[in-house]
This record gives sequence, C-alpha cells and structure tokens, in this order.
Amino acid sequence: MLKAVPNTKIVALGIGAAISVSELNYIASDPKDKNFIMVEDFAKLGEVKDQLRDVSCGQLFSAITTI
Repeated sequence: MLKAVPNTKIVALGIGAAISVSELNYIASDPKDKNFIMVEDFAKLGEVKDQLRDVSCGQLFSAITTI
C-alpha cells in the first residue's frame, strides 16, 4: 500500500455528496484535518485551491525558497 512507503504523503480530495468520507479519511495521510479536503462540487474547487496547493506542495515550496 502506498501509505506504507516512507516519506509519502497522500492528500484525499472528495468532490460531491456521493463520496465516502470514511474511505477518504482512511486514504489520507495524518493529520487528517489537513490532508482530507472536501467540496460540494467541481465549481467549488477554486475555494480550496490554495489549501490544496499548500498541503500538497507546501514543503516543496519551503525547500525551494530556503536554498
């Protein structure tokens, strides 16, 4: 399973009401409150784009700016 790979971070993004919150919580890396993001529909993705970028690329951007 991918979660068992060292230094791997899994961000789960749920879109719509038909998703399984418990399944996506299981998939997301800890801490769940940062790595599990949910929106009502595709039109709402813009509302979480900064959060998604920060969660998925935040460490990369920090490393690049400190070099």
